[in-house]
Amino acid sequence: MKVLIKAAVILLLGAVSCSKEYVEEYSTIYRTDKDGNKVCRLFTEYNVNAATASHAMIIYYSGDWTVEFTEEVDWAYLDRNSGSGVTYIHVGVLQNDSGAERTAVIRLTCDNGETADISITQASNPLD
Repeated sequence: MKVLIKAAVILLLGAVSCSKEYVEEYSTIYRTDKDGNKVCRLFTEYNVNAATASHAMIIYYSGDWTVEFTEEVDWAYLDRNSGSGVTYIHVGVLQNDSGAERTAVIRLTCDNGETADISITQASNPLD
């Protein structure tokens, strides 16, 4: 009898493990930390070097969302301006030969009305 019960449990566990893959849902871009403070799930500050590059940012939100720069910039770009679900976007930056650090702000807007501002600061190339 014990062997039959063990076999049934193993069979049941095997059936559960083959079921649909678990995907975490994020109905909000904010969470509550251990002290009860509301904090953004996203990194809201990125510091990048002066070289031309593309940087991945993850969007932790399960609904529809849009992203855009809060002011027009000619040295950074987004690979897309909208999406749905938890995914990556890429922010590209052109080489900074200006001699000064520069910053752009990307605004994420979710279909639930929440927004988050993400700051991208690019270091300057040392002048020769």
